[in-house]
Parts: sequence; C-alpha cells; structure tokens
Amino acid sequence: MPEPALHSLFFHNFAVQTPEAATGVSPVEPALSSQCAAQESATLTVVEDEPAALDVMLRAARSWDFDCQAARSAEEALDLLEKTPTPLVVTDLRMPGRGGVWLVREIHKRWPDTSVIVVTGGAEPEGLEQSLDAGACHYFLKPINFDEFHHALEAALRTQRARSASDRRQRSLETRLLRQKRKLRHTFLCAVASLVRTLEARDPYTSGHSLRVRRLVLKLARRLRLDGRLRTELGLAATLHDIGKVGLPEALLNKAGPLSAEEQAVVQQHPIIGERILGPILRNRAILAAIRGHHERFDGLGYPDHLRGEAIPLPARIIALADCFDALTSSRAYRHARPRAEALQILREGAGTQFDPQLLPAFLEVV
Repeated sequence: MPEPALHSLFFHNFAVQTPEAATGVSPVEPALSSQCAAQESATLTVVEDEPAALDVMLRAARSWDFDCQAARSAEEALDLLEKTPTPLVVTDLRMPGRGGVWLVREIHKRWPDTSVIVVTGGAEPEGLEQSLDAGACHYFLKPINFDEFHHALEAALRTQRARSASDRRQRSLETRLLRQKRKLRHTFLCAVASLVRTLEARDPYTSGHSLRVRRLVLKLARRLRLDGRLRTELGLAATLHDIGKVGLPEALLNKAGPLSAEEQAVVQQHPIIGERILGPILRNRAILAAIRGHHERFDGLGYPDHLRGEAIPLPARIIALADCFDALTSSRAYRHARPRAEALQILREGAGTQFDPQLLPAFLEVV
C-alpha cells in the first residue's frame, strides 16, 4: 500500500525545486539512480494532464536515466508517438478528450510491442479493468509509490527489450530459413533440369518437348485466370510430366515402327514410374496427380487409372492438351511432324472424348 507521508515528500521536493531535485536525482533513490545511470538509456512517453503530476513523473523517470517526452492528452500522445515511438508509455486514466483507455487501445493496436503503465487519481475499477484488457501491463493509484513505480518501469523495459530481442531472433531465423529454402529450391530445380536433360538425351526426338509443353500450359493457365499457386504447380508438373520415361528401355523410346500391345503396355507405365520417382522428393500431391494423370482421357479410356471427366485432376486435363499438341507438331522416330492446322483439327475432334470440351476453346485461343 502507498505511504502518504513519503508521497507528500516526493511531490513537495519536486514541486519546490530543492537542490536535490535540481540535480535530477531522487533523495530517497540514490543507489537505484546510480545503478540505472550505468545502464543503457531508455525512452519513455509520459501522458498526464495535471502539470504538477506530470513534472513529478518526468523528474523521477529522468533521475532513473530515462529519456522522456511528454503529452497532456491522449490525442497529443498519439501524435507524439507517431513521430517518435517509445518502448514505454505511462498514461493517466482520466484526461480531457478521449482518455487513457482509448489511448491504451490505440497504442496496443498500432505498436503492440509497446509496454503501457496506467496511473489514476482515484479508484476506477471499470476503467482499470478496461485498460488491462486493452493491453496495459501495470497500473498505479496516485500518489505514486516511487519504489514501485521505478520497479515497474525497469520490469516493463526488461520485458519489452526481451520481447524485441526475441522478435529480432525470430526475424533472423525466418530470414535464414527463407534463404535456406531458396537454396534448396534452386538445388531441386537444378536436379529437375538434369532429369529432363537426361530424359531428352535418351530420346533426341523429344528434345525440348517438356519445356514447350510447359509454355503452352502456362499460357492456358493465364487465359483461364488460374491463381499463382496453381500456375506454379502446373509449370512444374508440365516440366516433369514425362520423367517416368527414364525407366523405359531406350529401344522402345527410339523404335521407328509401331509398338506391339506388350510394348504399349510398358510405355503406359511411365506416368506411374514418374510418380514413383518424384514421390520421395516432391510431396505436393497436386503435382504428382497431374504427372500420373496426364494420359487420362475425358471418356475414361485413358491410362493408368481410367479416370473419367472431372474426376481427372484439372492440371492433368490441361497438360493433356498441350502434350498432345506438341507431340503432333514434333517429329518422332516413327513419323514426321504434322502441320499445325491438322494438329488443331485432331484436337477439335477429340473434344469430349480425349479432351475436356470446356478447356479446348481456351487452348485454341492461346496456341
């Protein structure tokens, strides 16, 4: 509980400008003041509409090595903090204008790391409760017990500095993690490029096929106004859609004549092989499903799972269009490239059977 005689002595000493007060050192706190003077200087905003009380708190705080700025209303304090934020704020509860509770709320909203101590001249249970709910860390009744006031300032400052240090460490950690994530992504994409080059080195007729399919897929994705995440997934799935062919015999890839039924069955395993190769390093199910499903047909007669209609993932339906168009317009070991007009007509004829009829018009616009 406060000691009235001691508080009266403090208010008297500061108000009448005794020699002790003029030095900026409290006569009853010499040890604490000397200790605090050796510490790093801290900044404090004091908000009080009563000149005498404001003067007392400012002198006390400065004697404890706090750099202070003062305001006489909540509105003035907010303007001051906008220009010069401080880690600590001491505010009266009863003031003209919006008052202390409003100020505490605004500070907590705009500067959540700022610690706020509330001071009031009388018992206001509702106001104090509202202040604490709004984010105040401590409160005092006037006249202030300066031992407690000093302790509260130091404790609030330590807490604020610890919180700021923790936030800095967190931001530093997040920065390092982001940097590491970018390095891992770069390594992964380099590995992907190597896999694609390995595949295309085994089948010179498909050189550049994966990147051409990717370009067509991304054009269609933009035309369909798909979101950025889905476009990224589509781009990667298109790049890797044929990666399972690294598991096929080279003789099949470069065979000049038609494939037998047994050979076709082997080739039709490449979407499954691709999913199996990439599964341990690529945990994105949407990308894996697009790779597995890019040879499904809208009528359910595709492979490997015989999915039908919209049961086929959208990325797989998109890749199927681009994959087929590029295959038709590229030379292969068993045939020459088809003219563009002929390839487009084949796509039109496949609407509703091989291809999604809702996607085909948009694809024809961008191809």
